[in-house]
Amino acid sequence: MPLLLAPALLFFSNALMHITLFTRLPHIAESAGLNKAELGLALLGMPLGTLLALPIAGALVDRLTPRIAAATMLLANAAIMPLFALSPGFFIPILFATYSFIRTFLDVGQNMVAIGIETASGTSVLSRSHGFWSVGLFAGSLAAGGLIGLGLSPAWHQSAASLTVTLLIAFFLAIAPSNAVLAAPRGRKRPIFAVPDRAVLLVCAMVIGISLTEGTIYDWSMFFLLEIVETDAASAGLVFAAFTIGMGATRMLGDSLRAHLSAATLVRGSACLGAVGVSILLMAENAYVAGLALAILGAGVALNAPIGVMVVSRLPGRSPSDNMAAMSMVMLIATFGVPAGFGFIAETAGLRVVFAILLPFLALSLLLAPVAGRRNASG
Repeated sequence: MPLLLAPALLFFSNALMHITLFTRLPHIAESAGLNKAELGLALLGMPLGTLLALPIAGALVDRLTPRIAAATMLLANAAIMPLFALSPGFFIPILFATYSFIRTFLDVGQNMVAIGIETASGTSVLSRSHGFWSVGLFAGSLAAGGLIGLGLSPAWHQSAASLTVTLLIAFFLAIAPSNAVLAAPRGRKRPIFAVPDRAVLLVCAMVIGISLTEGTIYDWSMFFLLEIVETDAASAGLVFAAFTIGMGATRMLGDSLRAHLSAATLVRGSACLGAVGVSILLMAENAYVAGLALAILGAGVALNAPIGVMVVSRLPGRSPSDNMAAMSMVMLIATFGVPAGFGFIAETAGLRVVFAILLPFLALSLLLAPVAGRRNASG
């Protein structure tokens, strides 16, 4: 646990901020006067922010060190979080762009902290570190359900989350190892853009269906629970916790699964679980069935990020941070119009159609699973 604690704090804090924002998204959209199509356009700020950050993410994280970069970016997002609940509609896309710009550095930094500890110690911590993302989602979902039930406003809710994260990061800085590991290869001139090579492109093609599924759950599942399943706002936050339980349990077992199963097998299993979860969700008529579907979906998407990160971090020729930034760039380009497109579809055709669209993408991930190779993802 001592080796795991530092990256666990980062992933937990990142997830707590993220879920606090997205469990309140229906309330934020309503107070800002945004319908689903307009919210989808506002969500385009997130890929725009990522696009601006990606060219410099790897270099900046290496320069600051992953420890300082991750802590600084978490504190920056904590500072802007309450503004989502207080801003008019025209400012919401700017906030999403800023949030995502900052979070791009954070994602690279927190993964580099985990991989650095794993490399230096020889102890697998990456999947369990990602497991604490799920723990943060679970804690944030339960808190959201309780605080919404108590009638706490989104602004106060987000302020409380920001204060909590600030305290956790102070603790992280006190315990995290300060040595930088996995630096860029010496003697190589860093490119301005982390251009993906063929190996990175293949990994991205493999994981895209599962990644789209996870993103859609964050963006639209609260709306689905409120409007299709017809739960109240407080119950919706609690039902969403089932997703975090499925994800968290699977990620906590992730290092063991990586040791015994090939990466290709894990990707196939993830895609199949995702398809089963989406199918059940589409048929859900009450909160219990929706909760079961979300738990299965959580298990289905749980290992997507750890497998993708580990595979690209061990590709030769560039620093792991550059390879991760390159993967992020490809995923950004591939999914750039998805928030706006899904928002338009949700407004015009309904939320069931949005989730049904995920099924062919999950089939694509299933078909491309062999590109992960037959070797163990951790080796």
